[in-house]
Amino acid sequence: MEKIANNTLSLWREEGCHIIQKNFNVFRSLVKQAKDLAQQGKYDAAAAYADVAALYATLQHSGLFVSLELEQVLLKIGTEAIQSSFDRTKNTSLQKTPKNVLHVATSVKGIGGHSRMIWRWIQQDTQRSHSVVLTRQEPLKVPRMLTDVVTNSHGSVCVLNNTIGSLVSWAKRLREIAASADVVVLHTLCDDVIPSIAFANEEQSPPIVFVNHADQYFWLGASISNVVANLRKSGMTLSKERRGVEAERNLLLPIILNPTHRTLSRTEAKRQLGLDESNILILSIARSVKYRTINESSFADVHIPVLKQYDRAILIVIGPGNSEDWSSAIEQTQGRIRVFQEREDTAVFLQAADIYVDSFPMPSTTSLLEAGSYDLPLVSRFPYSDASDILSADAPGMDDNLIRVRNLEQYTEVLSRLIEDEKFRLSLGEATKKCIAQMHTGDGWQHLLEDIYTRAANTPRPKLNLTAAVMDTMFLSEPDVLLPRVFSQKDIGVGELIQSRLRLMPFTQRLHIWSELIKKHGFGQVSLLLPEWFYLRYYSRLREMRL
Repeated sequence: MEKIANNTLSLWREEGCHIIQKNFNVFRSLVKQAKDLAQQGKYDAAAAYADVAALYATLQHSGLFVSLELEQVLLKIGTEAIQSSFDRTKNTSLQKTPKNVLHVATSVKGIGGHSRMIWRWIQQDTQRSHSVVLTRQEPLKVPRMLTDVVTNSHGSVCVLNNTIGSLVSWAKRLREIAASADVVVLHTLCDDVIPSIAFANEEQSPPIVFVNHADQYFWLGASISNVVANLRKSGMTLSKERRGVEAERNLLLPIILNPTHRTLSRTEAKRQLGLDESNILILSIARSVKYRTINESSFADVHIPVLKQYDRAILIVIGPGNSEDWSSAIEQTQGRIRVFQEREDTAVFLQAADIYVDSFPMPSTTSLLEAGSYDLPLVSRFPYSDASDILSADAPGMDDNLIRVRNLEQYTEVLSRLIEDEKFRLSLGEATKKCIAQMHTGDGWQHLLEDIYTRAANTPRPKLNLTAAVMDTMFLSEPDVLLPRVFSQKDIGVGELIQSRLRLMPFTQRLHIWSELIKKHGFGQVSLLLPEWFYLRYYSRLREMRL
């Protein structure tokens, strides 16, 4: 039976109530610090503490999916700290079809659905020029795939935190870059404060589309967005009910995928992987965090019954690497569970697979869609109530064919049928592929995008009074009470988060906090005293020298 039984869920709900109340109080204290610093005119420090508050609410669910209090602080910083005479209403191009699109992301990588969505968007939307601004790119090179598609569209890529400055000065630079754009698309991470500061003044901002790619988390940006582009219906519902996004601003835009073309038959792909053509390959691909062990039952453990029953079945999981100890399950199945690190070259695995199973406890929608595009039947576990739909896997074009099971008994039964019934397996995979292609590729997706652009240009953003007293309300119902156990990896202290953002703070504050670390622990990393822009430049050069 499913390890997450009713009594366990009841315990999680009870624990969740206590955890959320504690987290909410910590979050409110961080927001107050940011608010106090902003009122004192210490805008860089206020922005850094706002970033810490948002990061805390993202990692330690606090009964909130949006904070009007925190958004109010950021709008105050943006209107008071950045002076500009530019009047956006003088730009007549706003009334026309947008030609210049500015995508803003926090950082991008070569793997992950979030990054791939950006360059696939640009690749598909060929009638426009696309530029990209990365607000806080990690010390990694920008993927070549992104730079190539941007160049081909006659756009440019700018990395803000590689230039001398602070959160506020980078926000000012973003506002200046956006002055020539007809529309801005935000792909930012949940805690990124830079866009909210940059676009605090609606008259000096282009229309803004917020891509809700992390819909199960708290995020910033609701108050500066003309429209919210939700990637799935459950996210769209949550945007309405918990983020206050009005119907005219609350839109649906499926995840964009490249059209899929097989280069290998299933038999040929299996041969390349060293498998026999008679093997039934069960595949799963996601980031390692999405395979976290729950109640001492790992992702590998739940497949032991099926693999023991069918000798020709093999499970391959790409993503966890060595992050989880699956040695017992591997031994019990005579090595028919194979685990790989995160990797970009997954096409051969997808073409070899017969069945695709979703990651757990965190679903991976993009991975499901990509697998379905290779005519694979899709299976996902969802042991929660309908009130927690945001914890499930869902997407336009996939919902009608995705097999969603409530417990492990159903999961084993479904996998058994898919292994035994080849006709059912193949027909379901083919139907899945057809529906996904209609909604997530080509003209079907482009039509939805055109509506997003039009609605953004003609829909005003919400008005948030910067002087009115605003107070956030904590929720202690589902899905909130389950999130601390399902998505939170560990109890992260405020001190740890402040230390992770130390390089964003003004030097005097950096030095003070660093000194406190030495008093408390007897040591402190000297590199924490370096501003982020300097650290990234130094790190990048050192990395290049090593390579």
